[in-house]
Amino acid sequence: MQNAHERFGTLEFTKRTKDTVTRVRVYVDRAVLEPARDDQGPVSAHLLSMVGSDAEIGALGAAVAEVALFQVHLPSGAIVAASLGSEAQCFRGSVMVPGRKRPVRHLVAVSAELAKTKPGADREGARTVLCNDDPAFVLYRLASRYGLPVLSEWAPWFVRELNRRRAINPLLGLGCAPVLIKGNKQTFLKWISRALRERAIRIPNGNDSISWKFPTEFFASEPAV
Repeated sequence: MQNAHERFGTLEFTKRTKDTVTRVRVYVDRAVLEPARDDQGPVSAHLLSMVGSDAEIGALGAAVAEVALFQVHLPSGAIVAASLGSEAQCFRGSVMVPGRKRPVRHLVAVSAELAKTKPGADREGARTVLCNDDPAFVLYRLASRYGLPVLSEWAPWFVRELNRRRAINPLLGLGCAPVLIKGNKQTFLKWISRALRERAIRIPNGNDSISWKFPTEFFASEPAV
């Protein structure tokens, strides 16, 4: 965890009214950003995890509700203008830091689209934003969302199929390796059915339980979104 602060980005928000100008600047430890299609419009933010004071986090929570535009400064030096869009959700918490008398306030804001990718939600959706590109995690999250009948050992085949069909695209991430998956339940079921017929994947004999293995560092450093 040495020099962990160097892996943080910053988020700036400016609000101008008739008589005053309010500026807020906080640190960001996680972000999932989707560039605009024409590379000119604002970036779509799907997740922003930020820490700050009571007043800063309160102001940013209100700004999210107002569909405000934020300036996100990444550790690479890149600066992007991003918005979480309408109906974004916020989750607040506190983090105790050694040496500080008061806890640091934590705000996690997620877009409406990302919120719909939780298991069982919006099963007709054809876009899934994930915070990690690990094959096992990708298959597990899609199976959970759409109720797909899958086995964990199919993960390498499934990601190869996503790449072959150009149905997976990397997103811009801070503290994670996010991807966008395109396809719905019917699409993935067709892939699975065809692969079983062609014996690209198989169903083993027996009734063993299904176990999922994710990289050890996945749980230590990246949230499962």
